[in-house]
Amino acid sequence: MTIKLGVTLFQIAFVIYLAAAVCYIGHLTARRSTPGKAGRLLLVAGLLVHTASLVVRTIAAGRPPFLNVYEFMLSFTWVLVLLYLALEFAMKNRALGAFNTPLTAIFALAALCMPSAVSPTMPALMSGWRVPHISTALLAYAAFGIAFELAIIYLIQDSAQRKKKSFWSDRLPDLKTADHATYRTIAFGFMMQTLAVTTGAVWAERAWGSYWSWDPKETWALITWLIYAAYLHMRTTQRWRGRKSAVMAIIGFAATLFTLFGVSFLMRGLHSYIQ
Repeated sequence: MTIKLGVTLFQIAFVIYLAAAVCYIGHLTARRSTPGKAGRLLLVAGLLVHTASLVVRTIAAGRPPFLNVYEFMLSFTWVLVLLYLALEFAMKNRALGAFNTPLTAIFALAALCMPSAVSPTMPALMSGWRVPHISTALLAYAAFGIAFELAIIYLIQDSAQRKKKSFWSDRLPDLKTADHATYRTIAFGFMMQTLAVTTGAVWAERAWGSYWSWDPKETWALITWLIYAAYLHMRTTQRWRGRKSAVMAIIGFAATLFTLFGVSFLMRGLHSYIQ
């Protein structure tokens, strides 16, 4: 019953996120403030229900909800909403929600399509390194998702400027703001990804006797790290700005998605327990 309650609460949160997406998109396209205010209220309400689902899941499983893909997505979407609300507060621009809430709803729907049964904890996973490793991975992936949204906004603004068409340019952050916000978000995500890879290596040594085994999940986590490392390097040494920087952020998030989904469902390895 407790497990079903957790899933039901997440389903309710998903519906609320959908409603928030409609409001945020209306705020952006209709140029009215009321839908934006409603969107934020709905998003906060959805986050509260989502939080309740996490608490219920934790109680039912007797551990943090980090073990399988459903639980990771349950936690990932929660962090994605939390980071977005922090960004909206910092930038004071509700139009950003028209990009975040649809993506959040898509990820929530994907989670709801996955098996939600509570999996037993394997002996290798009974480690104090589990929480810091997965927590930093969640923060990294969510930050990269936010950076992806900002990069899309940058490309929309850049296209509007080139074609001399307004689109919604007066409601979205300008080119400089979007570019700088993308960079700062990726810098934070890169720091979290570095911690995730490091703690994962320590955990692997404790669990399997080796810091690195070129497991598919490890390999793609490293590839993702290298892409964002290249982004930061090119930005600081070659002064990459604008479209190149935005495209690199999008490529990085594509690698992030493959690390999360592609590896989990297409490749077998030491991390296959998350399936």
